[in-house]
Amino acid sequence: PNPPVREEWRALSRGRMGDYTADCFELFDTDNKGSIDAAQVGSALRALGKTPSEEEIKEMLGGKGSVDLAAFTEMASQIVAPAKDEVLEAFSTFDTNSNGYIALGELKNLMKNLGEGLNEEELAGMEKVAAADDEEQVNIRHMVDQLMQE
Repeated sequence: PNPPVREEWRALSRGRMGDYTADCFELFDTDNKGSIDAAQVGSALRALGKTPSEEEIKEMLGGKGSVDLAAFTEMASQIVAPAKDEVLEAFSTFDTNSNGYIALGELKNLMKNLGEGLNEEELAGMEKVAAADDEEQVNIRHMVDQLMQE
């Protein structure tokens, strides 16, 4: 088992994030050196429910090979989830009929090919959340509500 993260670090983490950043850090500090390898930072942040892009992670790392708890906590605090209305507006951009719906096939194509794109497993999860109707249409508001649940 990993040695406990110093209590002052845990207090810093919970005080600044109000969550379990130090606990997550401890899980990813597999060699017990007080740091997480740069290659694992994205996974650790995502384990906290953050959604950084690979580009954001690379920028935050600034070429470092690893990060300590203070740096990890700072990174986690910098990643702000978009507001529900921003996500709704983004998806509504693709509502070509202005009816609040998007075709499932079009949605999958967008999510696979825009930005970093989703892999097949992620697309399957998105499709489940999207809950297309019998005509393969996705209610954008419902999908965003499902995606933004806490």
